[in-house]
Amino acid sequence: MKTKPILILLISLLVGCYGKSDKKEEENKISENKFVEVYKEPRHKLVFENKDFKILDVQIKPNDTTLFHRHVNPMFYVSLGWQDYSEQLINTDWKIPAKKGLPNGKTVLDSTYLAQNLIHRITNVGTKTSRLIGILNTGDGLKLNNESNTSELSNRWFRSKRIELNGNESLVYQKMEFPTIIINVSGNEIEVIKDNKNSIHNLRWLVLEDMTQLKSTSNNKIEMIQIEVLK
Repeated sequence: MKTKPILILLISLLVGCYGKSDKKEEENKISENKFVEVYKEPRHKLVFENKDFKILDVQIKPNDTTLFHRHVNPMFYVSLGWQDYSEQLINTDWKIPAKKGLPNGKTVLDSTYLAQNLIHRITNVGTKTSRLIGILNTGDGLKLNNESNTSELSNRWFRSKRIELNGNESLVYQKMEFPTIIINVSGNEIEVIKDNKNSIHNLRWLVLEDMTQLKSTSNNKIEMIQIEVLK
C-alpha cells in the first residue's frame, strides 16, 4: 500500500529536477545572448565623443576575451599592433581558424554594420596586447564625387590619407571642412601649437582644431593617419 505514494514522490522529484535543468539551460542561453554597444565594452575604451563621432582606444591583453558587443555605425580602424584573434558571433560557435592580425599603421574602413549589425566577441590569441583606434561616424555621412577624390581610403562616412613629418618639419591646419582626427602611428611625440601656446602631445589620437600647427620635436620621422569624419 505504501509503494504507490513512494513512486509518485520519486516521479515528482525527477520531474522537478528536469524542470530545473531546463530552466538553467534557458537562463544560460539568455545570459549568452546579452550584449553591450561597442563603445560600452570595457576593452573598447571611449576616449572622445561629440555629436558627430566617437573615438575608441581598443586594447585587449593576450588570451583575454571581450564581452559580446554590437557594431551599428560605420567605423574607421587604425591598427597600432592588432594581434591574431578568434571570433564568436552571437548564438554561433567560435570561428576556426583564428583571423590574422593587422600590422601597425594598417587602416580598415567598415560600413557593412549599417546593412547588418554585427554582434560578436573576440579573444586575443597573440602574444602581445592587441591595440587599435576605432572611429565611429554617428551621422548620416556625405555623398562624395568619387572622380575628384584623391584620398587613400574613403566612402561617404570617412576620408583618410597618410602624412609624414620629418625632423623639424611642421604642418599647419587653418580651416577644416570636416571634423579631423590624427592617429599617431609611429608613437613619437608631436608638438601642438595653438593660439601661440605650445604643448607636447603623447596620446596616439588627436582631434584637430582650426589654426593648429603640428611639429616634430626631434629628428625622428612621425607617421600619421589623417581621418576626416564626413557629414
